[in-house]
Amino acid sequence: MPGTGVNASLLGTAKRTDGTTEVTYGGHPLYYVVTDHNPGDATGQAVSNFGAAWYVVGANGNKIA
Repeated sequence: MPGTGVNASLLGTAKRTDGTTEVTYGGHPLYYVVTDHNPGDATGQAVSNFGAAWYVVGANGNKIA
């Protein structure tokens, strides 16, 4: 069940190339950053890793740049 502020219609899943499934929101794959310890932490915002910049996804499903 989605949490407060989450639009359930934007939740989905995608099959990864390794065969596992990942959760998506607004079509964006969701990840967490190990340096985030508290609600609201976004230490990975705009960090470039694995060949791309990473951004927080807002409740509307769009990246927050």
